[in-house]
Amino acid sequence: MQYGAAFSRHWQMIGAGLLAMVLLMLSVAFPHQASAHASVTQSIPAQNDVLTESPKQFKIQFNEDIQRAYYGMTLMNSEGKTLDGITARVDEKDGTTMLADVSQTLPDDVYTLSWKAISGDGHPVEGVIVFQIGDGAGKSLKEATQVSLDDSKPLSPLLIVARWLQYAAQAIVLGLLCLSLFLLPPAYRQQTAWMNEPRYRLLLIGGALLALIALLAQLPLRISWAADVPLSAIGGQLSDTFNGTIFGKVWIWQTIAAVIVLISVCVQSLRGLSQNVRNLLGMIAFVLVALGSLAKAFDGHAFAEQYAVLAVAADYIHLLSALIWSGALLALALFLPRIVNGSEGEQRQALYWGIVRRFSWWAIGSVAALLVTGIYGSLLYLPTLSALFNTGYGLTLLSKMLLFLVMAAFGGMNYIKGRKQEGEIGKDMVWEVLTGFVILVLAAILVHLSPYAAPLGNSGAPRGVQTQVQQVDGYDISLKVPPSQMGMNTFTVTVKDQQGKPVNVEQITLQLQHLDMAMAPTNITITAKDGKDGVYETQGMISMNGSWNVDMRILTKSLKTVETKFTLKVPGS
Repeated sequence: MQYGAAFSRHWQMIGAGLLAMVLLMLSVAFPHQASAHASVTQSIPAQNDVLTESPKQFKIQFNEDIQRAYYGMTLMNSEGKTLDGITARVDEKDGTTMLADVSQTLPDDVYTLSWKAISGDGHPVEGVIVFQIGDGAGKSLKEATQVSLDDSKPLSPLLIVARWLQYAAQAIVLGLLCLSLFLLPPAYRQQTAWMNEPRYRLLLIGGALLALIALLAQLPLRISWAADVPLSAIGGQLSDTFNGTIFGKVWIWQTIAAVIVLISVCVQSLRGLSQNVRNLLGMIAFVLVALGSLAKAFDGHAFAEQYAVLAVAADYIHLLSALIWSGALLALALFLPRIVNGSEGEQRQALYWGIVRRFSWWAIGSVAALLVTGIYGSLLYLPTLSALFNTGYGLTLLSKMLLFLVMAAFGGMNYIKGRKQEGEIGKDMVWEVLTGFVILVLAAILVHLSPYAAPLGNSGAPRGVQTQVQQVDGYDISLKVPPSQMGMNTFTVTVKDQQGKPVNVEQITLQLQHLDMAMAPTNITITAKDGKDGVYETQGMISMNGSWNVDMRILTKSLKTVETKFTLKVPGS
């Protein structure tokens, strides 16, 4: 009967695991529209706008607050000359708006207004607005100064290493404290001989010290990455970093907590302290490391979400579960044999498997938390299903998910061993530990990747420009947009009647609306002077990769209005 009940419970666990995996895949299959990345919802002047006179002010409005540091605007004329007197500021009454007064009267020309900012999730974003004043001094939009757009800022390898070292060190500290405070049976928590060993003290103090050093290293590296300045120039950015960025405030809190943790574990390692004092110091360190992980959740994708409280909570639980699981595994692998070394026979077996069973419940809780929060994160951050397989963020997330399943499989094997109490856990635990720390590497990379970056493999690839054709109200209408990339493109519209004869038009208006992000529409106007014999073309700027809906409205010479829609897919640059 007992064997049957155990067998049934095993199958229930396997069924629950399979169900969770199915839910995980379904969560990726039905993503929502992306929102946790700053995008332009309105600008004055608008993209590809033609102004009758010089503007008095530039205005760019985003879909979320931008951080109060590392932002700016730069104005260039058609000759590539940067014009002075353009100083950007964030509107004091509306944190979503960046303004810049124009102190001079701009002559007729074609201009390029480039901007940069830090979005709510801490990622640098940039863009370009091309506009024309008057007749453009005889120039067209295609003669605007070209500015390279990059929707995914290159990673800083040193910043990734520093972040991973922080995670790894925090996992070590949490794991060792978890073992001594929670995993040992109450009757054995007063036996601290193994905690007095140099290896334990060195690992605990070394982990706390490494976490502090990794945090200190992240400050200059993060400023250099976000502000796009060399390390030698970060001194001028310190005030803005601490006062104007979430990262700066989070870094201060994490650093203070890390210092207190280091002091606590150093004092805890002193000989002659009572066990109650050791436990108190250990609990202080454990709580502060855990709260440090909470602070990190405010500096990332979660904090910029519409329902930030829920997103931050999920991000925090996900990271903390991974840290405790990985760290406790390492602590067990290193010190479990030493803890049970003084016991023999049935007492040894009872102690050994009692600790393993206690850890199993922690592991099961961590697995459940990682699954639920992983599902939620997939729903929240991936803009499309294809992004899981063709973007850096998606592939890193996919690798993390697969390694998590591998780690869970190792954990399942050890759980079954614990139930049967056959032999002792050996090399399997080592592989599980290594897998856990590789997952932390991927977690460190994900922090600095944008979920909305361009697909991989597009750079330098040939672009097949296809002509799209619609038949509407007796007209054949085609749209061709080479080179179909971020930046300046040529919009060619051909209008013919049913007999294939060209149709002359007065005006064609195109409104481009991004399908994956909440952005301001891009308007492009083509007039009769932009072509003949039914073929009309003009230049227009596309400032974001992805899928665009193109609403086309044609006014013919006979004043008949024809409307149709196209879908434009723009790969990454």
